[in-house]
Amino acid sequence: MTTFDTKTWTKSQKVAFRIAFLYLLFLCIPTYPKFYEELFSLRWGKITYHDFQAIVAFWPPQFVTIESEEGVFGLLNYINLILLFAGAVVGGLIWTVLDRKSTQYEKLYYWIRVLARYRLAYGMVGWGLKKAFPMQMVFPTVGMLNTPFIDMAEKKLYWSHVGVSFWYTVFLGFAEIIPGLLLLNRKTSPLGAALAAVVTFNICIANHAYDAGVAVPAAYFAIIGIFIVWYDLPKIWNLLVNEQDIQPYRYQPVISEDWQRKLAFGLKWTFNFLFVPVAAGLWAYGFFFGNNYNIPSTPGLVGAKGYYNVEEFKLNGKLIPYSPQDSIRWQDATFEQWSSLSYKTNRGAIADRMIGYSPLRVKNDKKNNKLNQVNTQDSDELQKLKKNRDLGVTRWEVGGMAGERRYFFYNADTLKKILYLQNKNKNHKDETQVLHYSRPADGRIILKGTNEFQDSISVVLYRINKKYPLVEGRNSNIKAY
Repeated sequence: MTTFDTKTWTKSQKVAFRIAFLYLLFLCIPTYPKFYEELFSLRWGKITYHDFQAIVAFWPPQFVTIESEEGVFGLLNYINLILLFAGAVVGGLIWTVLDRKSTQYEKLYYWIRVLARYRLAYGMVGWGLKKAFPMQMVFPTVGMLNTPFIDMAEKKLYWSHVGVSFWYTVFLGFAEIIPGLLLLNRKTSPLGAALAAVVTFNICIANHAYDAGVAVPAAYFAIIGIFIVWYDLPKIWNLLVNEQDIQPYRYQPVISEDWQRKLAFGLKWTFNFLFVPVAAGLWAYGFFFGNNYNIPSTPGLVGAKGYYNVEEFKLNGKLIPYSPQDSIRWQDATFEQWSSLSYKTNRGAIADRMIGYSPLRVKNDKKNNKLNQVNTQDSDELQKLKKNRDLGVTRWEVGGMAGERRYFFYNADTLKKILYLQNKNKNHKDETQVLHYSRPADGRIILKGTNEFQDSISVVLYRINKKYPLVEGRNSNIKAY
């Protein structure tokens, strides 16, 4: 071990380090059994970007779980980070009592920074890839653009507004990836850690503003970034503020055994290869080859995309006039580019609240069906089972929206001109319809068949070339200064 800096640490420095060491150790190592259950159950022959994301996006320890209707708890979200810190304080004090001989902890300080550096690096790259290949925040669907703002959760509004701008979303992705890449190199790690702390703190604030659900992991990453850069802060302060000359010293243990050097080199580049280029390749494949976890991949009826007015609606042969109070008659309809049909009627549905990231909400607890949501992101598992993944791609279309718009996935028999529909809301998955379709003119669709209540319906749709201010504003070339 190098002996360049062997000064004795003060008592307060040693106590502070012991607390920080324990805190960061348990922040950076997954401590709950489910993580390891999922890790060892991975099917490596069918691995996807979802699997890589699950590895790098694990939570800090979960001591307390709180259930609520909303799943958003404000500052109480941080209870587990606070409890972990309290435990680290107790552990650090016990360590202080037991260890009265150590004069400094340079080696332990080095290794905990290494652990924190790689944990933060892979996490930043993993989260950044979701935006660099825009799949987390994507362009609003036609159904979303025709949903009143009041019916959208704050998170939905935020994600939709970002998703309108493709290149801004990509920029946000690289704002996370670049700090992650800098963290992989020891010499650039202070800059990477500082950038990561700034970026993730900004994400944390935005998530509180929009109740978006990932404030805790963002704050958790910011804490790790601050810890990493803290080592170099005194030198940076003395150089830039006090204008003093500094010695560019960084402690590094000497590895004397050849097998140890080869092992360290092999582990470093194996994990770097897996969690950077391989992970990026899987995200790219998913984005370019129809495995976007927020966008269905089954093509819809050619040329049908758009917003439609309901010109005529018949129920069991009886003409039903327009009424905003009618619970059966469609008020309007939308077709997406993919195989989704939605329509508005005066009949509410059990909403997917789009709160799945809340770390305090109990998942998969059979005793709490009221508070636990159904899985709305199981496209990966359906695809591995060679089933239609689109029934598991529901969160972006359905999640975070209340109101009276109902969304259906459809299989189209283009020879017999029949649509086989199933409600995309997992809370209403038993609702199915069989509708024959005809297209007598461009922008006109006629649907006839049986609805989810086994009643006979006939619907005449006429497409309206509607303009959306959000989209028009984002795509405008006009600049105002």
